Amino acid sequence: MAIQLTILVIAEVLVFQTYSVHDARFNWATHFLVALIAAAVVSLVVLEVRGAPGPRFLLLLVLALHLFAMAPDLVFRAGAPHAPWMDVFLGHITAHYLPGGDTAWLAIAILAVGVYVLTLSRWLKNKADPSDVAARPTS
Repeated sequence: MAIQLTILVIAEVLVFQTYSVHDARFNWATHFLVALIAAAVVSLVVLEVRGAPGPRFLLLLVLALHLFAMAPDLVFRAGAPHAPWMDVFLGHITAHYLPGGDTAWLAIAILAVGVYVLTLSRWLKNKADPSDVAARPTS
């Protein structure tokens, strides 16, 4: 996990610097938070479907999703205008119009990560104490 964290931090610092060139640092935060939310949702779905934690390289998934979300900015820098089709990239355009902006995205990201951590904690507890699973009512 330490290697993943190192890669993530170095890459994110470099990505942040690319946004500072055209004074658009707010784009970094928006797309990073959306990527973090998407990674939490993917992790939650994997945990629920497979019944095991995953993906294995979670921090690299966050980085990959962030790069995916910001891909239209590379096209923009090449001279193409932003367009609605770019929302395919994790809501690239629409993400900037959420009421509350990055503060709202941060709140959603904290909630999404919190739900995943709570679900993972319960899964780990149930795995460690099988009698707890048997005591739960089935639905």
